[in-house]
Amino acid sequence: MPPPALAPTLNSDAPTATLLKRIGWRILPLLTLLYFIAYLDRINIGFASAGMQRDLGFSDALYGTGAGMFFVGALLAQLPSTLLLARFGARKTLCALMLFWGAVSGSMAFVHTGTAFLALRFLLGVAEAGFYPGVILYLTLWLPRRVRTSFTAWFLFAIPMASIFGGPLSSWILTRGGAGRFTDWQLLLLVEAVPALLAGALLPWLMTDNPKTASWLTDPQRTTLAEARLADEPPSLAEQPHSPLLGIPQLLHILLFAAVYFTMQLALYAQSFWLPRILGDAGVARSAIGWHVSIVYLIAAAGMLLWGRIADRAPSRRWTLIVPLIAAGIGYAAVALAAQTAALHIPLLLTAFGLGAAGALGATPPFWSQVTLRQPAAFIPAAIASVNVLGNIGGFAGPAILGRLRQDSGSFATGMFAAAASLLFGIILLSWRSKERNQHP
Repeated sequence: MPPPALAPTLNSDAPTATLLKRIGWRILPLLTLLYFIAYLDRINIGFASAGMQRDLGFSDALYGTGAGMFFVGALLAQLPSTLLLARFGARKTLCALMLFWGAVSGSMAFVHTGTAFLALRFLLGVAEAGFYPGVILYLTLWLPRRVRTSFTAWFLFAIPMASIFGGPLSSWILTRGGAGRFTDWQLLLLVEAVPALLAGALLPWLMTDNPKTASWLTDPQRTTLAEARLADEPPSLAEQPHSPLLGIPQLLHILLFAAVYFTMQLALYAQSFWLPRILGDAGVARSAIGWHVSIVYLIAAAGMLLWGRIADRAPSRRWTLIVPLIAAGIGYAAVALAAQTAALHIPLLLTAFGLGAAGALGATPPFWSQVTLRQPAAFIPAAIASVNVLGNIGGFAGPAILGRLRQDSGSFATGMFAAAASLLFGIILLSWRSKERNQHP
């Protein structure tokens, strides 16, 4: 569902706002559904982990490494996948990727060794590598900058939705006790691989690559959309033919935002892959873990959508990114502290996780707005892909670090403090960069 009140945000005429609302209704529900499926396939290993470790003898360190191995595959395949999408269009590329990752996700049910587990998690990362940056690029082809943040927030709404609905679903499947020769965790992985295969098969008939090929837009509507996008970009977005596309300023820009994204992904995926286990260790019954996960992500969903609307009022301001990162850091630090308050342990834990996730997810749309702000048009696809590739190393580091610290210390507290510290580092980087730019415009 797109944001309901576009006209005040756009400060544009009513026909343009009506057109953008129509575009939102056409492209956002499908994109959100696809990301819901992708994210569910990515994190359902967190619900399967207890059974896998029980049956296969995987250690916490091995599981954490395997959960994060997804991002190693994504690191190597993301740039080629994104460039393929730019070359062949969203329909064909995403169709192939979804069929691939659905097959890999289902194959995870048949692993028996740590090597096979690591290999399939790597391949799942390869399969999903181009999806997220591809959609960010896809939205730049359709939307003016001023609504892109809130539209991206609605797309990212699939992340909490995957946990809000996927958590109880996963818990319900696990409590069925398996079927035939399949154990509970095998059945979970097989069932949740089916939507990716179905969606991939239907995608060529459901998606339009760009406004030029959209049969549901008239020529005047295409012109109106193009004018709205052009009028809403900063003047510096125009190409500078005599300057190199990737000079020192652009390289520093990529490295800065890749480092910040690393801290965000480290914290977010440390939570995503370990939250069911942390709740189980805290005393939550196995059948209730999914519902407790839903509470966490209901808090996160409300926070990220609220912040998306606030950030749209100042899409170029750095504080729209820094404030939610501060909230996330406080939330993850509070997770570790909540373990020391036995009387209110579970409510505090859920609230702290909800604040952490709300901050990390709420920071993501303004983050991408900052990545593309005032950059040359031809530089934007490479910038999105490069920042996403480098930053997603944090998605490997978070689960792996938390697993190692859990195994060594016997507690998740140290790992969650590490997640909070990583966000603090990202905030320092952003503050330093903002100060530098103010001193040297």
